[in-house]
Amino acid sequence: MACLSPSMVSLPQPHSLEDPNSFQKLIEDWLFCSLKSPKTLPQLKSFHAQTIKTGLMANDLVSGQLLLCCSLSYSMHYARQIFDAIPRPKLFFYNAMIKGYSETGAHHEALRLYSIMRARSVPCDSFTFPVVLRSASTLARIDVGEELHGLVTKTGFDSKVIVQTALIDMYCACGLSDCGRLVFDRIRDRDVICWNTMVAGYVKCGNFSSASQLFDLMPKKNISSWNTLIDMYCKCGNIDRARRLFDEMPERDFISWNALLSGYAKVGQCEAARKLFDEMPQRNVVSWNVVITCYVHNRRFAEALELFRMMQVTDIKPNEVTVVAVLPACAHLGALDLGQWVNTFIHRHQIKMDVYVNTALIDMYGKCGALEDAQRVFDEAIKKDTFLCSTMIEVLAMHGKAEAAFRVFTYMTSIGIKPNDVTFVGLLKACSHAGLVDIGRKYFEMMTAEFGLMPKMEHFGCMVDLLSRAGLLEEAHELVKSMPIEPHPIVWATLLSSCRIHHNVKLAEEVALQLIELEPQSCENYVLLSNIYSQAGRWHEAAKLRKKMKERGVIKKPGCSSIEVNNDVYEFFAGDRDHPRCKEIYEMLNQMASRLKTEGYVPQLSSALHDVDLDGKEQTLMYHSEKLAVAFGLLSTQHGTPIRIVKNLRVCDDCHLFMKIVSKYYKRPIIARDCNRFHHFSDGSCSCSDYW
Repeated sequence: MACLSPSMVSLPQPHSLEDPNSFQKLIEDWLFCSLKSPKTLPQLKSFHAQTIKTGLMANDLVSGQLLLCCSLSYSMHYARQIFDAIPRPKLFFYNAMIKGYSETGAHHEALRLYSIMRARSVPCDSFTFPVVLRSASTLARIDVGEELHGLVTKTGFDSKVIVQTALIDMYCACGLSDCGRLVFDRIRDRDVICWNTMVAGYVKCGNFSSASQLFDLMPKKNISSWNTLIDMYCKCGNIDRARRLFDEMPERDFISWNALLSGYAKVGQCEAARKLFDEMPQRNVVSWNVVITCYVHNRRFAEALELFRMMQVTDIKPNEVTVVAVLPACAHLGALDLGQWVNTFIHRHQIKMDVYVNTALIDMYGKCGALEDAQRVFDEAIKKDTFLCSTMIEVLAMHGKAEAAFRVFTYMTSIGIKPNDVTFVGLLKACSHAGLVDIGRKYFEMMTAEFGLMPKMEHFGCMVDLLSRAGLLEEAHELVKSMPIEPHPIVWATLLSSCRIHHNVKLAEEVALQLIELEPQSCENYVLLSNIYSQAGRWHEAAKLRKKMKERGVIKKPGCSSIEVNNDVYEFFAGDRDHPRCKEIYEMLNQMASRLKTEGYVPQLSSALHDVDLDGKEQTLMYHSEKLAVAFGLLSTQHGTPIRIVKNLRVCDDCHLFMKIVSKYYKRPIIARDCNRFHHFSDGSCSCSDYW
């Protein structure tokens, strides 16, 4: 008979059915059929009541189906209540419950119920063993697995391929592929699932050569066989071999396409990934997520956002993985409007606000300069973990909010969230940006003394930055030389940068020579020392260094500033004349310079790092990328709205002074992110208190 609607919970009416047995059979069929699809808890309770009312709880078929329906509905707690009310449960009920626990991820409960079943001398069958072995595999419980293997042999179920296959999977999941192979070799009539399990087992154990050899021996391969090998080669970086297998496949499914797509993404081949993506006959959400993530990981943020926009016009609904991939692209570009749109999209489409989504939102808002929004997301997050709290600390540190960062740390430790390496990097950065040397020393010592965390390169780098920014250059130098690990060039570069701030040319030369030896092709080291020479008026040495750069083919990284206007991100370089509104921008900038000079702006000519006359220096300074971005922002946004700028290098002294006076004269808040931190300019002052 046809199934009635699962949402119906009222009994069928007898009408013309005079035979009570026929009516009872009608109810039995109705209940059995209705319980084949998931239900809400109230519906389950209603169906349970109907089975009791009609006396069908004694019917093994109906009551067993009720238990299975509970597992389908993720209501194992209610299923257990029903199960415990059965006086002497038969094997069928145990199997239904163990399967429900296993499929809902409650593997410990599955093994506990299996132990109860054995204690009550209930015999196992070929349905029991594979399910229990799956839970033992997931938990890597080799003791349970070996006990089950003995029972399988004792009870004669070792002739069942499905049971033997589950044993192979269990041994491989526990890292014992040799034991799995012994089981495999004893099976006479192996099916394709058995072969696939052994191949996949070798892959799990990292025995790729054995997996490949066994794959070649397979008498029959299905799509899963091919996918296992493609995924293996992709994960071990052999993308060429993966592609050859992909091309040889007689047929492909989503898993095949996405596995190869992930392989290209893993090795950073964005063009190959995009080409394959465009060739796909159909795409699912995984396909989109892989390519978007690939672009983001390779710092091709604009292309990642463009792909996300394309996704909106398809019938594929983005999920939490999509937004966690997209939000960092918004963060790196400083695209706040687009990031806010993504946040609205999350709420409108009811995407799960898990800890990963909340962490990505905090990071995005923080890096786009919207500190209040980042704090709001943090405060509203129901679940907080180490990564979420550490991200909030790092965001506050970037904005110079040291005390607020310390409060988050106190909060997380007070509720039992254990800090990690990243947490202390954020705390030390907060101390560095605020010049809190003693507090920074306290946190550096606390890492090991209270939390057993050994300082890593990042922590030493933060301490060197903290000390050298505060003018303690010799102490910072001694710390670098006494590090228990070989100092990374970034640590030396941090010290060199502070030599520029404190005009210590002698130490700068010593540090720079060591840096140039370590990284002969890194432009930053040459540029830093050249700038130090220029600031000291030693133009000859600066020119020699620039000549050496040219001889070695070292290209200087150009300063670049970006600004978001109406959901579009515009980039400017120093002296840039490629923008369509170039004439307006330069006219605006010259007009601004004239007006600001009446407000006290005096160009900081020490920031001009070329040996030219005063007019030449002033003109060079005037066309820095961040000034062009500010001028464009004033032309393109409404009066009173904040101007948000992202720069790839450290903001110079002159631009810093310029933006302070712009914020006062034009009554515009300016939020600028450089490579070190955020600067919030408002009414003629900066949040960094001129300490950066």
